[in-house]
Amino acid sequence: MGPHIRQSPNVSTIMAIKINFQTKLFLVLGAVVCLSIMSILFIIQDTTKKRVQENIKKRFENTQVALRHLQKLRTQFAIDAIDTLTTSNAHFRSVLSTASVQGDGLGFGDNNNEHEILKDSNLRLLSILPFLSLYKKAAIFIATNAEGVLLFSKAFPGKFGIDLTNLYLFKELSEKPVAVDVWRTDMQKEKDFLVSADESDAVYHMIAKPVVFRDEIHGVVIFGSRIDKDILLRLKNISGVDLALYSSDGIHTSTLPLTAEQALTDFMTTSLDDGKKSDFHEIFLDKESYLSRKFSILSDVGIEKGSFIALKSLTKEMKFVSKLRITFIVMGGVILLIALGLSFFMAKSFTKPLKKLAMAAKSIGAGKLDTSVDIRTGDELETLGNAFNNMVNGLKEKEFIEDIFGKYVDKHVKDEVLSGRMPLDGEQKEVSVLFSDLRDFTVLIEQNNSKKAVKIMNRYFEVMSQAIHRNNGHVLQFIGDEIYAVFGAPVFSKNHCTDAVKAALAMKNKLSVLNNEFKERGWPILKHGIGVHSGKAVAANIGSPDRMSYLLVGSTVNIAARLQELNKTFKTELIISESTFNKIDLQDIKMLLSEELPPSKLKGLTTPVRLFTCR
Repeated sequence: MGPHIRQSPNVSTIMAIKINFQTKLFLVLGAVVCLSIMSILFIIQDTTKKRVQENIKKRFENTQVALRHLQKLRTQFAIDAIDTLTTSNAHFRSVLSTASVQGDGLGFGDNNNEHEILKDSNLRLLSILPFLSLYKKAAIFIATNAEGVLLFSKAFPGKFGIDLTNLYLFKELSEKPVAVDVWRTDMQKEKDFLVSADESDAVYHMIAKPVVFRDEIHGVVIFGSRIDKDILLRLKNISGVDLALYSSDGIHTSTLPLTAEQALTDFMTTSLDDGKKSDFHEIFLDKESYLSRKFSILSDVGIEKGSFIALKSLTKEMKFVSKLRITFIVMGGVILLIALGLSFFMAKSFTKPLKKLAMAAKSIGAGKLDTSVDIRTGDELETLGNAFNNMVNGLKEKEFIEDIFGKYVDKHVKDEVLSGRMPLDGEQKEVSVLFSDLRDFTVLIEQNNSKKAVKIMNRYFEVMSQAIHRNNGHVLQFIGDEIYAVFGAPVFSKNHCTDAVKAALAMKNKLSVLNNEFKERGWPILKHGIGVHSGKAVAANIGSPDRMSYLLVGSTVNIAARLQELNKTFKTELIISESTFNKIDLQDIKMLLSEELPPSKLKGLTTPVRLFTCR
């Protein structure tokens, strides 16, 4: 008797739930309505999102154009202001000229004199510049002589005499009349003496222009405009999009809330590719979805030095879709109620023929295979009735087929017969045959009562069969205390030799485990002999018309049986033939069977057979 399996109350309750046809129809209609509403909402949301994104992208493009135009105006203002300062302030020109002439060594060969002249120029500029409107408007103001030596810096008024020609601006001035650049406080060449360290939340739009009067260069003025959060807020009010200042150091400032700004900083350090200057990105910041675009502050300056990131919240732009969703859900509920009402009347037209089918099905369940139904509705239910009658005919055929199945033991044999792949009149196959025989079986029967002996035999056959089946083998017969198995038939296998040997080794190992079990139960210890041989054999259905067996016929089967018997002679547990050994495709298994026995001449063969075993 098998173990009693208790089902949990929850499983029993679920299995006991029955849903009638009318309820199913309600559920189907409800699902159709719900899916329709969800599909419509999805299409509306997807279409709306695409249109919103296109609108935001246009606003980004307009914002970029406006910002570039603003930078051009700033650049032009600085150029005009420097030109005005040059032409209108002779004192300013004089200071720059004096500092420039000293570098040529015209009467000032002493380095101390050079220092004194530069210091004097610094002091004179300190007295002049604070009263100039250009100086007041500049976040950064730097003046150098014609050789690029620092005379005055607004950030650090007391510094002078430093060579600035290694700055990018001066390299650009060698090729262009006006140079532009973007500065930030972490730039190594500039931060020590040009930009205050406490202004890290901003970047600077820098313009450098030579002071030229009457075709003579007197010096260079560098003008810097600060771009900070206040500027971004003003631009946001005009453009309607959030802005952030970004460089290779990360986010400097933005118009976003603090938590969203921090999320943007994390995203920029891990996800965004700086090389894609005009890409649009959909990013998730502080529980909101944003569309973003990054572009450089100046068209002539690399994006890594400084760039704007334009952002717009898709979540806020799509709020009206949420309201629309509620409207559709309410409408869907009304439609669902109407559909369910109609389904109630439709269900009535189905119940009568379905009851007929139910009664007929009960009769079939009782074994009355002569039952049939007569449904004439002119629709799919009539088709269902005809299908039911065909099913009954199929059950009759199945009953006949099951009678044939009873003549076959192995599942694979049955499958091959039903599929039509097995010729019923036999076929020649390349196979490996295994025979296993229990030693001292007669003693086992005599020393144990019949019930105990049957239990021992059944347990032994169970374990050995598992080893055979797990290695793609098929037990064809249990002959007394002997097992007759085949590999490579009825289903072809190119590895049948290896499978047969693996199965034999597994049987050998499992017998050791099984004997430990028997020892604990007080049962006798078992011994067996196994023989394996490979070759050609005729596979056929052999027997009488009312009882047939799938068997193999030929010398391959006889040799395998005799190899099993030879275990008694050599006092071994497993013997395989040379034909099997040579076709083993796993080297580690070959190593296990490397012990060769003396060649033996078997009955029916003219030449001795090489044999191999495993101790």
